[in-house]
Amino acid sequence: MLPIIDKHVLKEWLKIFLMALCAMVGMLLISSVYNDLQDLIEWQIPTLEMLEFFGMTAVGFLPIVIPVSLLVSLLFILGHFHKNQELTAWRAAGLGIFRITRSLWVAGALLSLLMLLLNATFVPYATERTARIIQQYDKAGERGERLFYNNAAEHRIWLISNFKPYTGEAQNVNIYCFNKKGELEKEIVAEYGRYDEASGKWNLFDGRLVDFGFGPGKPPKTQKTFDKFHPAGKNILTLSREEFPENPRLMALTNKRPRDLSIPEIREMLDSVGGEENAARIAEYSVHYNSILASPFCCLIVVGIAIPFAVAGVRTNPMVGVSKSIGLFAAYFLLTNIFNALGAKQWLPPVAAAWAPNLILFFYAVWLCRKVN
Repeated sequence: MLPIIDKHVLKEWLKIFLMALCAMVGMLLISSVYNDLQDLIEWQIPTLEMLEFFGMTAVGFLPIVIPVSLLVSLLFILGHFHKNQELTAWRAAGLGIFRITRSLWVAGALLSLLMLLLNATFVPYATERTARIIQQYDKAGERGERLFYNNAAEHRIWLISNFKPYTGEAQNVNIYCFNKKGELEKEIVAEYGRYDEASGKWNLFDGRLVDFGFGPGKPPKTQKTFDKFHPAGKNILTLSREEFPENPRLMALTNKRPRDLSIPEIREMLDSVGGEENAARIAEYSVHYNSILASPFCCLIVVGIAIPFAVAGVRTNPMVGVSKSIGLFAAYFLLTNIFNALGAKQWLPPVAAAWAPNLILFFYAVWLCRKVN
C-alpha cells in the first residue's frame, strides 16, 4: 500500500497529466483529420481502415506529447499544492523535497520505460501501417516516390522518377554503371519497371541497355532494346538480385532524413550501408538511432527540472520558477540538437553525442533538487 502522501500526490498529478495528454493529442489529431480526411474520402478507404489510420496517427504523437504533458502537469500540480499551503505543511513536518515528490520520480521513470517501448515497437508499427494504408489506396500514384540512390561501393547510380512501394511499379527507370575510373560502362533506361520483393528481381519494359565497352576486349559499343509491357513477359530485361542487389525500399529510406526513420528502418540502413565512402551517412544514422534510445529518459529530466524550480519559485513569484523550468526544458532540446550535429560531423562518438545532453541535464536537475531540499 502506498503511504497517504504518495497516494495523494500521485492521484492529483495523474488527473492533470491525463487531461493535458488527451488535450494535446486531440489538437494534433484534429490537425491530421483536417489535412488528410479529404484524401482518404476520395480514395474510398473503408470506414474501419480510416479509423485505424487516425488511431495509428495518434499513437505516433505520443512520444512527442508525453514529455510536454508531464512538464505542464508537474508545474500545475506543484503550484496547486503551494497555493493550498500543502507544500508548506509537509515541509514544516520535516519532510524533504525528495520524500514529498518520490512518487513523481517513480512516475517519470515509468513514463521513460513506456516511451522506450513506444519508440521500439508501437510507433514504428503505427508509422508503417499508416504509410501502407496510403500506398494501398492511392491508386492514382499521387504519393509515389522519386528515388535517387548512389551505390558508391559498386559504382552504380539509380534514378526512378516515380516508384509505388505497395505495388512495386516504377516509371522512368535509369541505371548508370561506372568503372573504378568513373567512366560510364553501362546505361539502362526503361519507361516502366516492376520490382518483385520475393525474388529481388527487376523486370524492365520499353527501353534499352547500352554497353559502352570501356573494358578490355569489349567492342566499342553494343545496344539492346526491350519491348513494352507484355502479359507473357516476352523480350523484357530482367535484373537478378546477384547482379543488381539494390532494393527500392532501401533506396527510399536513403532519401529520407534520419529523424524520419523508425528504429527498425535505421537498423536496416546500418546493416546495408557500409564502406568508408558512406562513413558520414552511417554517423548520422548511428547518432539518431542512439538518440531514439536516449530520448525516453527525458521524462526523468523533466521531473528533475520542474520540481526544484516550481518549489523555489514560489518563495517569490510562482511564474519565475515556471519560466525558468520551461526555459531549461527548451535548453535541453537545444543541447540535443548541438550534440547530434557534433556526432553527425563525426566529432563525437554516436553514443556520446546521443547521451551527453541527457546526462548533463539529469545531474544538473539532481543537483538543483538537492540544493532546494
